[in-house]
Amino acid sequence: MVSLSKPILRLLDKHPKKVIYFLSAFFPMLIMLIVWAIIGLYPFGSRSLMSVDFGQQYISFFGLLKNSVLSGDFSNLSYSFTQSLGGPMAGLVGYYLLSPFNLIFIITPFQYYGLAVFLIIWLRYGAIGLAFAFLLIKRYKGLSSKKYLVPLLSTAYALSGMLVAYQMNVIFYDAMIMLPIVIAYLEELLDGGQGIKYSIFLGMMLFFQFYMGYMSSIFIALYACFYVSPKLSVDGSFKIKILNYFHPLIRALGYSIIGGGLASVSLLPILSSLLESRGGYNPGMTFSLDLMIKPLDILSKLTIGGFDSGAWVTGPNLPNIYIGAFGFVGFIIYFLCKKISSIKKWSAGVVTFVFFISFVNEFVNKIWHMGQMPLGFFYRFSWLFSFFMLVLAFQALKEGMEISKKGKVISLILLVAACSYLSNATFDYIKQLQPEPLTLIISGHLQLIVLFTIINASIILYLYWKLSKDNLEKKITRVILTSVLILISVILAVKGFLFSQICLTLFTYVFVIFSIKPKMSKAVVILLYGMTFFELGYNAYLAQVGFYYNEIDQFVDATTSVKRVTDYVKKHADNKFYRMASTFAYSRTSPSLLTYPGLENFSSTLEKSTIDHFSYMGNIGGYFSTIYANGTPLTDALYGVRYYMDFKDGVDKQKESQSGKMKFTRYTNRYDMGRYFTKKVYEDERYIVRENPNSFSIAYGTNNLVGDLKFNRDDAINNQNRILNAMQGVSVESPDYVDYFTPLGFNDIEVENVEVIKENKDSGEYVYKRKDNTKEGVIRYKFTPQTDNTYYLFSPQTLTGKSGYTVSVNGDLISNLIVFSQRQIWQITDRTSQKESVIEFRFQFDDIDLSHLVLYRADVEKIKEVLDSRKNQELNVEQFSNTHLIGKVNITDESTVMMTSIPYNEGWKIEVDGKPVETKKSWDSFLSFPISRGKHKVEFFFKQKWSTIGLGASVLSLITLFTIWKKENRPESHPLAS
Repeated sequence: MVSLSKPILRLLDKHPKKVIYFLSAFFPMLIMLIVWAIIGLYPFGSRSLMSVDFGQQYISFFGLLKNSVLSGDFSNLSYSFTQSLGGPMAGLVGYYLLSPFNLIFIITPFQYYGLAVFLIIWLRYGAIGLAFAFLLIKRYKGLSSKKYLVPLLSTAYALSGMLVAYQMNVIFYDAMIMLPIVIAYLEELLDGGQGIKYSIFLGMMLFFQFYMGYMSSIFIALYACFYVSPKLSVDGSFKIKILNYFHPLIRALGYSIIGGGLASVSLLPILSSLLESRGGYNPGMTFSLDLMIKPLDILSKLTIGGFDSGAWVTGPNLPNIYIGAFGFVGFIIYFLCKKISSIKKWSAGVVTFVFFISFVNEFVNKIWHMGQMPLGFFYRFSWLFSFFMLVLAFQALKEGMEISKKGKVISLILLVAACSYLSNATFDYIKQLQPEPLTLIISGHLQLIVLFTIINASIILYLYWKLSKDNLEKKITRVILTSVLILISVILAVKGFLFSQICLTLFTYVFVIFSIKPKMSKAVVILLYGMTFFELGYNAYLAQVGFYYNEIDQFVDATTSVKRVTDYVKKHADNKFYRMASTFAYSRTSPSLLTYPGLENFSSTLEKSTIDHFSYMGNIGGYFSTIYANGTPLTDALYGVRYYMDFKDGVDKQKESQSGKMKFTRYTNRYDMGRYFTKKVYEDERYIVRENPNSFSIAYGTNNLVGDLKFNRDDAINNQNRILNAMQGVSVESPDYVDYFTPLGFNDIEVENVEVIKENKDSGEYVYKRKDNTKEGVIRYKFTPQTDNTYYLFSPQTLTGKSGYTVSVNGDLISNLIVFSQRQIWQITDRTSQKESVIEFRFQFDDIDLSHLVLYRADVEKIKEVLDSRKNQELNVEQFSNTHLIGKVNITDESTVMMTSIPYNEGWKIEVDGKPVETKKSWDSFLSFPISRGKHKVEFFFKQKWSTIGLGASVLSLITLFTIWKKENRPESHPLAS
């Protein structure tokens, strides 16, 4: 060990900066490698690092970026029809895709995406540690003395609580890399130095990830006020103090505006996009003094493994502020250190108080989250407090201070009190006992462990006694205390408490409190490193082990095999514009991953109007996603669903037994597939694609009655009836109104283990209860179709968002029961005249309310007549890209409106016969525009709103910054020059 350390120390003395930087990046990367190896994640196992949103969202958008760049079709990054029915991409690109690390996804083939995912996470951990080391070295003389602090605290920052707990949100990490650099140049600016680098790096942070950049900007403002606080204590009048205080802040504000201006090329289009997409979700902010959490519960987040991986979505959860014992004790010491000015301590206390209020109060919390409570992954700004604590900790620890005996006693009392609170509180993520396998091992080898402990303890104590220069009294005291602690530790280990999260956390804090001194020996520093790396690594392990991680081979199989299908359809499609639905998907963002115009999407930037429209039509729309699971002939036509992709059941069951093959789950059954999707255009051993020759184009002529329709929530059948009638020029009040979807009654209802609580045929109320709550309840609805039409079941409102039940038709489970937030239209049967159908509900909860469960028959022929009349007025698309469409239409009837299936956005401009026309938002969702009888050429253009202004602001900011640079670097005139 000694021989190994000597060359390292020589290298450190010769190249201190390079070694410190290397270690600051290497240690967090090494620790995470060990953690992933223990969990069995790539590259040490078959499971990739994709979990939660990474596998369901991010990977698909990275695939979209890859395909767009390599194909040269950058229109997909401005507007994309892979985003449900279509949507602007500024918000999505700004939120997910502007990181320079994404270059790895662009150059990596899909079959190696497991490696790409690993690299973009692993390298970021190193970059975060490296950036924090840069701040400590540049601004706080990290190389002048106590160099060991830099890698230690840099690792604590890189592996702090939120970073390892929210690892699946790797898109957040770029801000965590940039912040230490921005803060370094901010401090330089506030000290009177140049501000150009600050503006540049602030602009880069806002450009790479605007959401985290926004939170960081709030913190930067707080930090700037804290940093210049000593100017309030300088000599002079109150006015002079105020001027001295605000002068650097105003200067920093100016450079901050320039930095924001540099990023305006992305920020302004993003803002425009968010107002379209997220604005509909914002219920507004109401000031309240109510607390979201119990303040003392935050103590659980200072405990090793204090993250509930099973409840991150339920909220409000708690802030993830874990930084390890050494960092947190250093943060507390900052407020005790006499070498740090009182004004700095007070201002640091104010910043800490602001964070505390932000953690416990909803109103302040929302400010950090752009005015909204996040849907899962709460307290996304908590890493900023971790950063702040570690910056203060470094300053305090570098000054050198030993905690007094009184301070140690008080610390122990507080630690015991905190542990007592945590032990008596109920936190699912804090286990009271150590892992059971460890207890069994200890119990099974107790004699050997006790003997080993005695021998090693005796050797260590003997060496201490012989080598220590402490006086006799101190030696005796320390030997006795150490012996007592060892005895207690053995007893706790046998009882199952020693290696519990609370005990381990307690021991780490005790060790740090008693180890910190102005000068620490190499042995203590090594022990401190070992202890800190253990607690940070164990915390990361506990935070990540509970998540589900996708199998790499299955992802590759699902991606490459389906991409062959979608690429074939794209190449051989008979229309310039089409949409392709699917009965299955790897994820709700598969269209983005494979870059085909699908109808599924899951994105934080998805327009609420599109989501609402899906719900109005009885499809799945909610929770920032859409799924086309409940299509009807009408919606197939309206959305231009030209192709439907399905997988073969028998083959897929065989694939289940083959390693690395993806077994898809069907989320919809279309029994009427053969009726409408009549032409088979692709088939291989696993997949089949059928074509619907009667689907609409992207636009079709109709009347004002259609264009002016308003829909009701949870009224999908009536909404579709109204559309079909309106297409025929018939209003709801008209005597000619037709029920294209007709309600029917059931022939019989049977129950098992169920009693009727309420039954009213007139009001449609039906409530049932289980007789025996140890057995499931069963309700069967029977009916016999009298025609070969298609039959649908309109789900009850009471089942919205509920789980714990299944629905089957003639023994086959309905697979449409994905989480939804509105009533759905489930297709039951097609062309089964005179054959009895049985719909069976099985439920595991006590009461089930099936009120307003209605059976409907679709009059197929009448619906087809209406749709054929509109198809005759459709636009023939001759040229298509995501942002530019050209087509021709011949209006032969009284149509006055061209309805499109393009979600309305102000960025769309339309010309008819070369002249601009006014666009309108119809159905609270779709783009429409006026049309007249005759032949017309129609041209669509999309340009993201505010993109030109954003580009102009960025150019202006760049010119301003260049002008400042030229002025600051202008050589002074020679004194002899004339």
